[in-house]
This record gives sequence, structure tokens and C-alpha cells, in this order.
Amino acid sequence: MSSSAYYAVEKSFHDYADDIEAVNIHYVTTLIGAVPDWEHYRCTRFMPILRGRLRSKVLKLPREIIEAPDGMRSARYLLHHYFEIFQGGDRYYTPLFTEEIDTDFPMPPAANSEAQESVTRRALSFEESSS
Repeated sequence: MSSSAYYAVEKSFHDYADDIEAVNIHYVTTLIGAVPDWEHYRCTRFMPILRGRLRSKVLKLPREIIEAPDGMRSARYLLHHYFEIFQGGDRYYTPLFTEEIDTDFPMPPAANSEAQESVTRRALSFEESSS
């Protein structure tokens, strides 16, 4: 099988309390200026604890998305995401975050994630081959 190219973005969440049981990240990509269709395109990933109170997950995003109606491909698009937090037996949601992704312009690694408030990001490019 041929290899597939992805654009990877690492999302982090710092547990702000001792009683946080789990955190999920929900995300969707859209064309710039488009409204996200959460019902049909939402992706959800569990965020494991890496160390201390820091949770992290690498999101595998497309290198390009198709611009309708002309069918052209674009390396620039939007990533919309929010966190679902399970804390003390209840469920909470963060506000929605939206950022522009440009897979033609790799981003430098973020500063020390533990020093940042609760959400950080780092983008990396890599190719993943299927066996």
C-alpha cells in the first residue's frame, strides 16, 4: 500500500483540578469562512495524561481539503475544537477554539506546555505509511 500524508497537530490540556477524571477533544475542519458541521464531521479523541496534570493528543489532519464547488485543493483551512471535561461526576465544555491551519507552512514547536495556561498546541508534519 502507498503511504498517506498527514499534518499532525498536538493539542494539550492542563488539568486545573485534582478531580478531573477524563478529557476528550472534539474537532472538525472547514474551509476558511465556513461554518463547522459538527453533526456530520465531528471527530472525538480521548486525551491521556502524559505526566502530572498534562494531557496531550496528536490530531491527524488532512494535508489538503477540497474547496467546493470548483474541486480545487487547499492547504489552508480552519480547525475548530473544544474540550469535554469530566470532573467530579459532571461534564463541562470549554469555549470553541478556531485556528487557521496551513500545511505548507510548518509551525515551530510551542514553548514549554506546562508553563502555558490550559491549552497549547504544536504542529508537526510527518508521513505515516500503512502496512
